[in-house]
Amino acid sequence: MPRYEYRCTACEKVSTIYHPSCEVETVCPKCDSGSTLIKLLTRFATSTRRTANKKAGTLTEEFIEDSKRELRQQRDKLEKER
Repeated sequence: MPRYEYRCTACEKVSTIYHPSCEVETVCPKCDSGSTLIKLLTRFATSTRRTANKKAGTLTEEFIEDSKRELRQQRDKLEKER
């Protein structure tokens, strides 16, 4: 699921929100204000690893592990903000 960053005009907090690309978030997860989120431009990550000799299953497992690691980091960051 794609990751998007939004800034709330009410509380000025930046939030990372996962949602399908066909949806747009409007309620701030930090202060619950409605229609106050502004979608921010963000860069996307790419991998420069050589993949020519790797099997699809290996690539999928690496992607899953990378995603888990990123989610743990984001969870830890959110817990620190609370």
